[in-house]
Amino acid sequence: MDNHYVLSMREHTQLIVSELRGLNSIIVERSLSRYEYRAAERTLQILIEACIGISKHWNKSLFGVSPADAYASFKRLEEKNIPEVVNVNWRAIVGMRNALVHDYLNIDQQTVEHIIKHENYIDLKAFADAGLDYLSKNK
Repeated sequence: MDNHYVLSMREHTQLIVSELRGLNSIIVERSLSRYEYRAAERTLQILIEACIGISKHWNKSLFGVSPADAYASFKRLEEKNIPEVVNVNWRAIVGMRNALVHDYLNIDQQTVEHIIKHENYIDLKAFADAGLDYLSKNK
């Protein structure tokens, strides 16, 4: 695996989580403004997409190929009993990404705020870190 990809993605995911924590500090004080809410949606989408990309690279490293379908990519890693993949609802996470991209008019703001307020994105960061650790060691 290209070390530049790993370093860039590590920096990228750290920045995304930092932004989500910043939004979290706003949510505990008040509801997000319209602009902050749009930033929250986009930031969650980017974190999920980063994890999808990492999962596909991880699959390619393990199996030589990667499924085209995002959910199938996580499912295949789950079959390897990777702790950061097992017991995470990847179908819901990929579904959230799809809703953020394709059905954004029907997303409930309270759901997005709940995810950020309760830091439900931490599993995504743990997955990204584990995947990038694996990729950096298995070039």
